[in-house]
Amino acid sequence: MNAAEWRALIEAYLDGRLSAEAFMRRFIDAWRASGGAVPRAVAAMQAHVEAFEAQVAEVREEGAVSDDELRQAAQRALYNLGEEPAVSAHTFDRTRAREDMRRFQVHVSRIAGIGCLIALAWFALCILQIYYVSEWIQQSLGWGAWPSAVVGFILAFVPIVGNLLAFLGATQEGWATWAAAIVFFAAPAATFLSGWSRWRRPGSRG
Repeated sequence: MNAAEWRALIEAYLDGRLSAEAFMRRFIDAWRASGGAVPRAVAAMQAHVEAFEAQVAEVREEGAVSDDELRQAAQRALYNLGEEPAVSAHTFDRTRAREDMRRFQVHVSRIAGIGCLIALAWFALCILQIYYVSEWIQQSLGWGAWPSAVVGFILAFVPIVGNLLAFLGATQEGWATWAAAIVFFAAPAATFLSGWSRWRRPGSRG
């Protein structure tokens, strides 16, 4: 409800078009529907309405409770409605805003940190893959260091071929088979499948 609607409700009560009990019920319903976003004059009246509601609930008979205090509160509210803006919105909560910003910054920092770790891990994996592909070429084909390094750099980025040659090179250099398989097969495959499933998930694109 806006200020004009609150004014109309209060005027209906003061003019006798609504009983005190009917006004009380409509006021409470409107208050709950507004979530507390009401003009200050109406907010000041809310305690009087609650007190009248408690008296009516105790007596359990309409018209048996004096509404003098409620009527005086309504008259003050009607007068004060003309002294303030039409709608009193929720005030800006600076403390909550700062807390939300702090949580957002922490969240972004964590995401950035994880992203950096993943990037570093992939960079290290690329270096390992280039190195062991080059080592395998040099040891298996008897090529020199430079030709092996150039061809190894190219083959290291060829899917499956690069992984397989890096695996062979690592085991040739003394890596355990299971460790080489995890580094050069399992980790890249898991990342690829994770990215593919995210791409296929509804709503993840565009």
